[in-house]
Amino acid sequence: MENNNFSVTPKVPVIKARQNDKIYAVKVRTEGNGLGVLKTIIVLSLIALQFLVFAFAQMYFLQIFKGYIIVSFAISLLTCIYVLASDYHGQAKATWVLFLLLCSSFGYIFYFLSDKHILFSLSKRKYKRIDEETHKVQKQNDIQHLSKEVKNNCDYLFNAGGFATHLKSKCKYFSSGAQFYDSVLKDLKTAKQFIFIEYYIVSNGVLLKRFLDVLKQKVKEGVDVRIIYDDMGSHGTLKSKTKKEITKAGIKLHGFNKMLPIFNIALNLRDHRKIVVIDGKIAYTGGTNLADEYVNEKLMHGYWKDSGIKIKGKATDNFTIAFLGQWRFLTNEEINYDTYINKAEDEAKVDGVVTPFVSGPNYDFSISQNIYANEISHAKEKLYIMTPYFIPDETIKNLIINKARAGVDVRIILPHVADKKFVYIVSRNNAEKLLEFGVKVYTMTSSFVHSKVVLTENSAIVGSINMDLRSFYQQFESAVFTNEVSVLKDINKDFEKTIKYSKQINEKNMRRRKLSYRMLAGLFNLISPFM
Repeated sequence: MENNNFSVTPKVPVIKARQNDKIYAVKVRTEGNGLGVLKTIIVLSLIALQFLVFAFAQMYFLQIFKGYIIVSFAISLLTCIYVLASDYHGQAKATWVLFLLLCSSFGYIFYFLSDKHILFSLSKRKYKRIDEETHKVQKQNDIQHLSKEVKNNCDYLFNAGGFATHLKSKCKYFSSGAQFYDSVLKDLKTAKQFIFIEYYIVSNGVLLKRFLDVLKQKVKEGVDVRIIYDDMGSHGTLKSKTKKEITKAGIKLHGFNKMLPIFNIALNLRDHRKIVVIDGKIAYTGGTNLADEYVNEKLMHGYWKDSGIKIKGKATDNFTIAFLGQWRFLTNEEINYDTYINKAEDEAKVDGVVTPFVSGPNYDFSISQNIYANEISHAKEKLYIMTPYFIPDETIKNLIINKARAGVDVRIILPHVADKKFVYIVSRNNAEKLLEFGVKVYTMTSSFVHSKVVLTENSAIVGSINMDLRSFYQQFESAVFTNEVSVLKDINKDFEKTIKYSKQINEKNMRRRKLSYRMLAGLFNLISPFM
């Protein structure tokens, strides 16, 4: 008999190894996709071939033009000045300047092949035209009664991206991917008009099968079903056969930023959003992708800890409009936004406000970084952060340090099991640096923490935004800002429960005591703007 609900804890026993009386989770790899791996190898091989051609061209120029080294060094110096005058964040500038000086004979060519101001300019202009359309259909509500801290964040989100704050919508927080998707699947079955789904990873497996069973039935009932997936995020997981099955069923499917065997900045700009919209009345976002590991049907890095949030009411419109904007960018379809919004009724018994929002490189500034900075700066009593990756820029890092120095209870929860070892080394090293300032750092035992949550005594942000430079500057993200009392209580309970299952890092067990670890972390930190 098929199980109709996902388990909050893993169904498959976690394989463990015992060493010195301590138990460590061992990564278990299950399903694979040979075609996805082959595609990756082909793309990387063709990019490597470009580098070889480029290297031979360099040698040729050196032979026929003896002054090439001097000319290229001069161009590299000018490029350094260009980089320093750009709007890149400080760490990215430092990395590029170092690279340009060390590789002066060819570094400037790589820079201009990676400069989003050049290669993303046409797409950005297209996004701006779409943003102008979407901003016209959003109006801010009266938020004068809100506290100064909450109103400040709401004003920022509306002024920066046109994301309206809603007074009569409700949220529900989920502390695991299993609980989250049980709710999503239940609500999908109620759809009457449209279902919009946007994910970084869509993967073959139990979860996707249950989604498709519902979506196929909904298409038969006349529901408009659309899915956006990121081509790089899903390239090794979503089979071509399944894509054909999806489109054959009448589901509209589009991949974002197709993987091409060409070295340029586009490879690094990904759609990391996780959005589900149902009839413009219900919406979801969070850290979970559409894959089995997020509900612990497949074990990859120990127990997978994730979280999500459900929105009910007119606040859903923010994600409806954001999805349609991305759809318009991909398909060039004309969209009458009024057809899809104002579908929800006002919710009763509301105990706060809700502001769903998105961010991405289509904006002239980082909405995700700025809203995190605002949220952190408003903390007076507590600041709790749960994130899989901790690679903040100097602004965020200094804000956290200053809050801890001011007596705010600052706690950061990281994974104990790494999914990407080199990223984890940088993340943990960055977190351990904060211990001397009074920040408490925890790692959840035998688990990979994938939740992206920031909580203060006033409000919270839940969504897809990692505390790292990629989420801040290179990826399209989604999240919800709210001060709903019931939601804040649930998030606080989740932090308290997670800390009980976590180990606190202190002077005795911190890894950066070793010089070799600090040096390795420093080396990886150089490329952290591109991780």
